[in-house]
Amino acid sequence: MLASSPLFQRLKSKIVDEPDLTFAVLLAAMVYLYFAVTNELFLTHNTTFAIMERFAVLGLVALALTLCIIAGEIDLSIGSNAALSAVIIVRLTDSLGAFSALAVGVFISTLIGVIQGYFIAYLRVRAIVLTVGTLMLLRGVALFAAEEKTVMLTDFRVTDFIQTKMLVYFSPASLLVVAMFVLVGIFMRFTKYGREIYAIGGARKEALAAGINLKRPMIIVFAISGFCAGLGGAIIGLRSGTAQALGLQFLLLTGTVAAFIGGVSILGGKGGVVGAAIGTLTVNFLNTGLVFNVTPAFKVQLYLGVLLLIVIMFQTGSRLFDAQQRRWAVLQAVDLRKVALLEKKQRILDRQVPT
Repeated sequence: MLASSPLFQRLKSKIVDEPDLTFAVLLAAMVYLYFAVTNELFLTHNTTFAIMERFAVLGLVALALTLCIIAGEIDLSIGSNAALSAVIIVRLTDSLGAFSALAVGVFISTLIGVIQGYFIAYLRVRAIVLTVGTLMLLRGVALFAAEEKTVMLTDFRVTDFIQTKMLVYFSPASLLVVAMFVLVGIFMRFTKYGREIYAIGGARKEALAAGINLKRPMIIVFAISGFCAGLGGAIIGLRSGTAQALGLQFLLLTGTVAAFIGGVSILGGKGGVVGAAIGTLTVNFLNTGLVFNVTPAFKVQLYLGVLLLIVIMFQTGSRLFDAQQRRWAVLQAVDLRKVALLEKKQRILDRQVPT
């Protein structure tokens, strides 16, 4: 009865069609259950709130990198862009107010993303080449904006507000990021522009031959990446009350790990917002659990690396298995066609034989 139900068949189809996402969900569940069983402090309201607070920043970076990788590119400048945004916003908050400073910082970061996307599409160069240059350029601009020192707030009312608990597990920052995930998920799934992003990542030559303008999806992807970087930098800067031009270098590496754990394909054209959220939560579960166990920092990086290698090995095995299945299907179709042709030939010969 259960096996024949529509819900079970839909779930089975989802697992078969998206094995990487299914593996990401299982991996997140295993990491969470391990720490929930081994440490009684892990399964508390305060811990869940702390995990969601980390989600507010890392989730934005993982989301941005997931979209870039889906499009067949990578934004190496995301950490520098976030640091520049943090410096600008913290520096301007006292004079312009938090909202105006936030608008200026996020607008500049988004504009940087748009410019990068345009040049990547116009020059037809890989983003890994261009964004290495902008990574260093934005670090220099951030140092200039911060006057090579740590920038600090004097009014911490905004800091207190964005860390206020709401609905037990959330804060204004984490709720904003969850809403961002929902909006981007709807955009990627239900609009033609989202489908264009998948197309240029999965089969760029074919997409261009079909008439898709490379500039539009590339500008959209890097604009979202810039916006996420700017918003992430704003959250970190306003939450801590300080900003450093050379800070946030960890965001690129950790965000990339979260994106790949979430099932995005390094070949492009595959992945999604749900996977980015699951990958981010998995990294946060692991980091939080290891902190509770007083794990040295080098071991935390080691465990993250091992987790990433496990995911990459699974994705590689999944692709090889899928390719083998397609090959078998083609061979089976050829064999069936061969049998049909032989039977047809035999019938023709039988009709030609005189009785």
